Amino acid sequence: MMKQHELEQLAAPEQLSAALDLYQDQLRRLHHMHHDPRESVRELTYKGHHIRIVTSYRIELDGKPVTGHFLVNNAGQVHYHAIPNQEFPSAVDVIKRIVDLSEALGGADEGSPQHPSHQHGE
Repeated sequence: MMKQHELEQLAAPEQLSAALDLYQDQLRRLHHMHHDPRESVRELTYKGHHIRIVTSYRIELDGKPVTGHFLVNNAGQVHYHAIPNQEFPSAVDVIKRIVDLSEALGGADEGSPQHPSHQHGE
């Protein structure tokens, strides 16, 4: 377990700046991926081969498009950006959770999956 002074050193502006410089190419690629809600891109290297998997979703709920970022990790788990801190075994399970949450909140009003209220930088 890291001690607080070790964490403080890693969070120092010069350490963060060095990490950003070191990983800028990967961060640019991740940032670009994140802004296209229709696609999730997974990349890995296996036995010297570069693998790139692009998964795209077009999902409707009651005839209305479900918008937002859907991401798939290398284990195949699906993450929906409007429901943070949860992963689902499939896109179907994400939509079932959206229905459950919409019912708990009283229907599809502003802030529902069709109109996510989550904004970056909040």
